Amino acid sequence: MIEVKQIKKRFGEHVVLDGIDLNVQNGEVVAVIGPSGSGKSTLLRCLNLLEQPEAGMIQVGNTQINAASYTKKEAHALRRESAMVFQNYNLFKNKTVLENIAASLRITKKMSKADAHKIAFDLLEQVGLSDKAQAYPVTLSGGQQQRVGIARALAVNPTALLLDEPTSALDPELVSEVLQVIRSIAKKDTTMIIVTHELAFAREVADRVIFMADGHIVEEGNARELFDNPKQERTKRFIKQLDQTEAADR
Repeated sequence: MIEVKQIKKRFGEHVVLDGIDLNVQNGEVVAVIGPSGSGKSTLLRCLNLLEQPEAGMIQVGNTQINAASYTKKEAHALRRESAMVFQNYNLFKNKTVLENIAASLRITKKMSKADAHKIAFDLLEQVGLSDKAQAYPVTLSGGQQQRVGIARALAVNPTALLLDEPTSALDPELVSEVLQVIRSIAKKDTTMIIVTHELAFAREVADRVIFMADGHIVEEGNARELFDNPKQERTKRFIKQLDQTEAADR
């Protein structure tokens, strides 16, 4: 379970998040959509303190902090509850695919090399890359690297999986393989928040969709209802614009 109350974040004079409230239930998949600069990725990064909010409350799993005042121990506990999948993979270039996944287990859970490698290999099978275990990231396609990033995030068995535009850095022909992996994870009742611009994917995989603009949640609801019958004019304009863009790309 994830709960956020009145989260505020600014960069200099620019208010990025202006009192965000959000609840995500166990096993729920929530897609966050909205124009560039709306605060989507910043909200995601605040959940594990990659960005530090100025005010508000954050709870992930059994860990809760006051964003205005928390200890290093509390921050560490909060970060252990979630795992992030980044836009640009963030893999260690000097480690094999297997080592990239096993590293977090050896560092955070003090697991033996053999045990960590077994879990890593099982996860590579899950994302369809068991044959790439000894390869280095530079030899992989972007889609394959992102699938490794997803496997790495799953390795620590997080309460919640946070995915920040997981397909935005990929060539169009590589997007489908990553989305298919995310679909399979969603079917296992994994709690996920996905920042995405892939509206068709959000409609298919998300239990709930949140539309953000200018640091606010403008509208949220069941995926089908929000896409087919948005209530706010800002939401209608955004969906229409992206639908037209997707149609032109097909």
